[in-house]
Amino acid sequence: MASRMASITGVLLLLLVVPSSSSHVKFDLHGNIYPGGCIYVSMRIGDQVYNLDVDTGSVLTWLQCHIPNCEGPCKTWPQQHPLYKLKYDKLVPSMDPLCVELLQHPGNPEGSTCEYSIDYVKGVSHGLLIRDKFTLPIARTAHHIIPFGCGYNQQGFKPCQNLPVDGIIGLGRGSSVNLAFQLKKQNVIKNDVISHCISIRGGGFLFIGDYKHPNNVEWVTMDRNAEHGHYSPVLLGELFFNGKWISEKPMKVVFDSGSTYTYFDRQPYKATEDAVIGSLHKSLTTVRDNEFKLCWKGTKIFNSVDDVKPLFKPIFLTFGRGGAKGHKATLDIPPENYLVIKDGNVCFGISDHPRLGETNLIGAITMQERTVIYDNEAGRIGWFRDSCKGKSGSVIPSRL
Repeated sequence: MASRMASITGVLLLLLVVPSSSSHVKFDLHGNIYPGGCIYVSMRIGDQVYNLDVDTGSVLTWLQCHIPNCEGPCKTWPQQHPLYKLKYDKLVPSMDPLCVELLQHPGNPEGSTCEYSIDYVKGVSHGLLIRDKFTLPIARTAHHIIPFGCGYNQQGFKPCQNLPVDGIIGLGRGSSVNLAFQLKKQNVIKNDVISHCISIRGGGFLFIGDYKHPNNVEWVTMDRNAEHGHYSPVLLGELFFNGKWISEKPMKVVFDSGSTYTYFDRQPYKATEDAVIGSLHKSLTTVRDNEFKLCWKGTKIFNSVDDVKPLFKPIFLTFGRGGAKGHKATLDIPPENYLVIKDGNVCFGISDHPRLGETNLIGAITMQERTVIYDNEAGRIGWFRDSCKGKSGSVIPSRL
């Protein structure tokens, strides 16, 4: 979920612990692209387990929150677990360095709270910055005091349609408030590296910390000057459909797991739409749908993407020179990474969005069946095809 929030840095007084021998924390992923609409982890915060949408496009982790005697708009979406109940001794004051940088003001000596507003592509979340204990899947007694948001008013969006989550885990780039930075600061992990693998069958895994990857990773250099929170290649992308170049100009790309679907700028989207329609198998006919812009029915009911893969062509996104001399890093997007099955029909999981301007979001649908690595230490983004089956790591799953 692409966030436009301000940069957050500062100093926290945190519990120092001994690093784990593996120097990473592993979470099980839950949910699915369709019909669930999001991929989430389960984590104990305070004394309650919550489900958090995994978002590499924003930096702040936050929960929907109940504030006693709330004045003004206080709106939350229905969720599985009870709302987090604000305890006033957990509040971060206005003069705290985290708040000063979050809100980009010099601080208010009279202010007892740090109130923020985060503008996402699909809505706005208002809340208060607080601190509480997180129980991580390292040991059942491993508690870590982490800053996060108490979101008491959500306007215009919810992260999932059919799998209500309780908040968002912000893993975006370039902020001392995100979870990976905090775990490194507390010596739980050695390096600020995030890896995830989203299974097309649902679920998958999330690693925070070092991740042992194979030699066939496609690497691109990370743009350190990208908008705050965004993981963008420094090189612009070029779009190909079935081997033919279709983007009129290079594309600014953002990898954003919090976006369920992939969104292209107007021209590359129109070119992709035209290419897909122009190559349609004669057995497919267009049907209207209230959720997707493009859907097709076949001569029989489709039960899975496997049924339609032979009927569609692959898309490729290339990024200049990669790690090897003269090598172009390529993100292959086969039909299973841009199609979903709905009500026996097949629908197009790529769209355009007027609020994104010239930004192109690579969403969770396109990340399926591959591990994506965000290496903030080396300043690079990588990916490789993967079955997303369980990897060795912490013996305690995230569903505590």
